[in-house]
Amino acid sequence: LSPAASDAKNPFFSFFLLCSGESGAGKTESTKLILKFLSAMSQNSLEVASTEKTSHVEQAILESSPIMEAFGNAKTVYNNNSSRFGKFIQLNFCQKGNIQGGKIVDYLLEKNRVVRQNPGERNYHIFYALLAGIEDEQKKAFYLSQAENYYYLKQSGCVADRTINDKETYQEVMTAMKVMKFNDEDIREFFKLLAGILLLGNIEFITAGGAQISSKTALGRASELLGLDSAQLTEVLTHRSMILRGEEISTPLTIEQ
Repeated sequence: LSPAASDAKNPFFSFFLLCSGESGAGKTESTKLILKFLSAMSQNSLEVASTEKTSHVEQAILESSPIMEAFGNAKTVYNNNSSRFGKFIQLNFCQKGNIQGGKIVDYLLEKNRVVRQNPGERNYHIFYALLAGIEDEQKKAFYLSQAENYYYLKQSGCVADRTINDKETYQEVMTAMKVMKFNDEDIREFFKLLAGILLLGNIEFITAGGAQISSKTALGRASELLGLDSAQLTEVLTHRSMILRGEEISTPLTIEQ
């Protein structure tokens, strides 16, 4: 890696690093160490006049890791911090060797983990971190309580893990968001969305000529947080619409569906 990093000062030279391996092999930690190394190499090549500007770019790249991990990593039976997505990180160097910019592209996120986990596993870290670290005033405003009260978090039988500090994760995410220039309103909207998802999982159904929602409180609160009309959300959750010969047909869903 060291020769490659040195050659990065050549504007016509490009190099790549591939981190692969089975779950728990250390891909996530290796990537963070590589980014720290490249950042250190970049700092050594900085000019005095550009130090402040470029340092923020490097800091933003490093601080992206806590956000990506919180929203894309989860505890599995093999690994307590398993990445449930792939990512491509591109860094751009100037001729003198310091980092000028970069981007991160994520793909293949395990979306179904939000609503269902295997026994002994957890949902994404961000949900537990939110409940552990959010201030009481915001928790009340977003109708939040303990993790044990949400179906999306308790169904697997694993709500907490002694090796994971959810409150610390929350603080790391908040710090990273500030570095990434998220303002207070952006962060508030993130929290509202996460809270709305948790409350969606608490909506219960009964059979009455098809699936009918029995938990009106959870429905109303989820609709409020997600900015949706409760009647329209009810329709979407209990009926399926199809276009047949130019005509829209709505059929009731069963509880299983």
